Amino acid sequence: MNKGLSFFRTSSPFLLLLMGIGIEVVSKFIEKKVESLALGLQLISFIIIVYALIRLINRK
Repeated sequence: MNKGLSFFRTSSPFLLLLMGIGIEVVSKFIEKKVESLALGLQLISFIIIVYALIRLINRK
């Protein structure tokens, strides 16, 4: 758990943005077959993208 949290704290905002966009693309491909999983992935990608944008804006 600590390794996962430290990854998000230490990684660059651009890497997090790319990861969030990648998860979003994957969720769009599986949306027709497994809707609940796709909604969960979209929620996770939204959280990652918002977190990355906040870190990018606060970066100096």
